[in-house]
Amino acid sequence: MTRSSKASKQRLSQSDAPTHVKRKRMRARLVTDDPDLINIRTVTVRVGDEIEIVRGDFGHPNSVKADTRGKRLGQPRGRAGIAAKVARVDTGSGMIFVDGLTMATADGKEEAVPIHPSNVIVTKLFEGDTLRLKRLIERTSGGDTE
Repeated sequence: MTRSSKASKQRLSQSDAPTHVKRKRMRARLVTDDPDLINIRTVTVRVGDEIEIVRGDFGHPNSVKADTRGKRLGQPRGRAGIAAKVARVDTGSGMIFVDGLTMATADGKEEAVPIHPSNVIVTKLFEGDTLRLKRLIERTSGGDTE
């Protein structure tokens, strides 16, 4: 990251950052009942994490119909707050893709909808990676793990 306060240079360094740095910037709020993770505010989003969309076309709880409302279709805000698993993480564009969240294209194909990680909350971490969970707990507890 540059030391400049110019917004244009900040945006440029954000887009020109290496992939491993961009991946670390893809963080989302962690809201969980697990007492071990109570002190963790945000986590890097990974494939397999369970998330809930809270902002954007897919975060508003007033709509029941799936494909008839939303900014993408020219109407006011869209679909109910979707809770699902992360299917894919695209570090190049900084977007995540969620299971079952698709939109029809003009030629009738179904295409995954990209969501920015800041628009979601992580409700449950992927439990297949025990090392990740151990490191998260270790970092917040000051290194004391049993």
